[in-house]
Amino acid sequence: MKASVDLSEDGLLIIKNGQVTRVEPKQHGQDTIIWKNGQVLDVERNDRIRVDGQEVI
Repeated sequence: MKASVDLSEDGLLIIKNGQVTRVEPKQHGQDTIIWKNGQVLDVERNDRIRVDGQEVI
């Protein structure tokens, strides 16, 4: 099976068992990929919020 990729879009593609999962880009933060036995098991997404005088975050 083949798939085409749009190289004009930022993002991350995970291919697992022939299926494509697109990880959308975030404004700020960190993504961690968890591997198990050579395959992606999980993606942990952390947000970062800049403190800039907000009353509530």
